[in-house]
Amino acid sequence: MNSTSLIQNLFGKDSYERRRHARASNPWLRIETQGFAYIARDWSSGGVSIDYFHSTDAIGTFITGEAGWADAEKLSPFTADITRRDADGATILRWLDIPQQLLAELDHVAKRR
Repeated sequence: MNSTSLIQNLFGKDSYERRRHARASNPWLRIETQGFAYIARDWSSGGVSIDYFHSTDAIGTFITGEAGWADAEKLSPFTADITRRDADGATILRWLDIPQQLLAELDHVAKRR
């Protein structure tokens, strides 16, 4: 029995992919940090996944920048930390400090999806 089957047998089929925050990919989220700009492929009120992130800094490194909808004229400041890098080369950031209004908007939009 593989580890996925074991977890599903122990906790139920829906437990394996349970996440704290609803995720979305639309509308696009723009992230700007350290002179680079990205369109996020996967985001939530918990954080964001960025393909081909410029930094190879260690997990736990703090990242500051601005975030908002791709078509927004004004972005909001954020602080995040690098939590992991996946096998596809994406870097996952966890929001540590982000304006409450943007956080609520992210959560609301993701839950509608």
